Amino acid sequence: MAGAKETPRQKMIGMMYLVYTALLAMNVSADILDAFAIVNDGQEKTNASIEMKLDEQYRAFEQQYAKEQEKTQIYWDKALLIREKSDEIINYIEKEVTLPLLLETEGITNDELMSEKDPEDAIIKDFGKADPNNRRVIYEFNLKNVDSKDNYDTPTTIMINDGKATELKQKIQEYRDFIVATLEDAGAKDYTKHVGLLTDTDQNGNKIVYTDADGQPISWEEKNFSHIILVAEMAILNKLVGEVQTTEFDAVSELFKRIGATDYKFNKLQARVIARSDFITQGQDYEAEVILIPSDTMSNFDARYGLGVRNFSDFKGDPTMVKSKEGVVRLKIPARNTGEQHFAGVIEMTNPETGDKEYHPFNASYLVAPPSVTISPTKMMVMYEELQNPISIAAPGVTPNDIIVNVEGGKLTKDKTAGNYFVEVDKNARKVLVKTSSKSPDGKVHDLGTQEFRVKPVPDPVVRIGDITGGKVDKESLLGYGRVMAVMKDFDFEGFNYTVDSYTVSTYRGNFIDKQNKGPKFSEEVIALISNAQSGQRIQFQDICVKSPKGEIRNVGSINVQIK
Repeated sequence: MAGAKETPRQKMIGMMYLVYTALLAMNVSADILDAFAIVNDGQEKTNASIEMKLDEQYRAFEQQYAKEQEKTQIYWDKALLIREKSDEIINYIEKEVTLPLLLETEGITNDELMSEKDPEDAIIKDFGKADPNNRRVIYEFNLKNVDSKDNYDTPTTIMINDGKATELKQKIQEYRDFIVATLEDAGAKDYTKHVGLLTDTDQNGNKIVYTDADGQPISWEEKNFSHIILVAEMAILNKLVGEVQTTEFDAVSELFKRIGATDYKFNKLQARVIARSDFITQGQDYEAEVILIPSDTMSNFDARYGLGVRNFSDFKGDPTMVKSKEGVVRLKIPARNTGEQHFAGVIEMTNPETGDKEYHPFNASYLVAPPSVTISPTKMMVMYEELQNPISIAAPGVTPNDIIVNVEGGKLTKDKTAGNYFVEVDKNARKVLVKTSSKSPDGKVHDLGTQEFRVKPVPDPVVRIGDITGGKVDKESLLGYGRVMAVMKDFDFEGFNYTVDSYTVSTYRGNFIDKQNKGPKFSEEVIALISNAQSGQRIQFQDICVKSPKGEIRNVGSINVQIK
């Protein structure tokens, strides 16, 4: 059963909280989207594993009911009611939230989604599980085939603006209250402390405070569904289904225990590993529960395991010993190495009838990913002086609001879109360092990475008179344009422009003539000089000075023309 210290939801979300979530800017990289798809695939496998364990638990329960109906009746009735309520909320999440969310964001109909396609192109993985006539409908998606996986506008509109997230939260709270009431009615004391699915209050009834990256309070709905891309919301909803399944499994197991399941003799006992998640990042802990199906929560047994093997018999060395508590052995293995990890072990248990030792093997694997972060300047791989340089930051398994960003060599400001920031370079800075980290629910800070940016001055503008940059021209064209202009050519930052501050107009007609001009427009003296120029006479617009938006003056060159 889930312990009182931390629920499956708290620990699973702590590992992929990402995995959710959102990040995200409209230019999310393909690697980030693929990371969400990988996590979602892992969650689907976890959900399928829990569903299998649920089926085994219900079969064991039903077998015992057939043997001792009078003793089992009250608990079996409650178990069936729990299954019915669990079906209702899972079908609600899958059919009334997940499916409409995908259809509307992707812009397709249900008939198109469910039509037979090449498996390589189909969005639905298993049409059998998605059959609407099933008692429990489960949608498993090939998210790599979803075109709108990085769309967050439509999901936010549906979940936040249209109130679907609030409706979902109410359904979760009602289901949780039902589970607690049913188990406490069956004799389980303070069962609320054993149930996850927490939204507004924790297991002790205290209000849960959610905050954004700026420390401002936000709601459960905003924390989980505001500005979250579609692929992340699919993973979040999938995790909620897994939490319901885990809650159902724990509740039915508790009811089974209360009818004296430990007295029953089974022809075969199997050890099972229930992992909080089989996808974690380096620096976090892999956590799992090793149980026997059916299990005896009143008995004590030991588990021995070794790392790096698929079969315990292949392990060389001293195994790790862990004692059970309430019929469960809880494993906590530090994730020191990246890649796929394997472990195997054996449960040692005394047969209640013969008193002999029995051994039940188990094994499992999990994937450890290195900490990673994507820091992509939205314009260039440099930062410019005097500008608000935009960057977007995203990390697999971490929601944008949980990413901590620090900048050395510049000032950071947050954009209105999650995961987007602006950096203003400090004066005289030659480089800017963007450092990122995240904080897990247990308070530990994980380094996500650092990116160094070169600092460059904004390039000089191109100066011209209309379309004239030099060469032979007629006086009428010069006088027609009537001003010197500064143009930012091939510069990606829109809205940044220099203005012409001053220049000198020089010519030779028997002697040198110099006229000072303030501002871009030709003065009366410059107009007269051009009007009186003779064919073949050269005119130089020299020492052209421009002013930046922040008042910096630059001398950017000259324009030399000859009158036709």
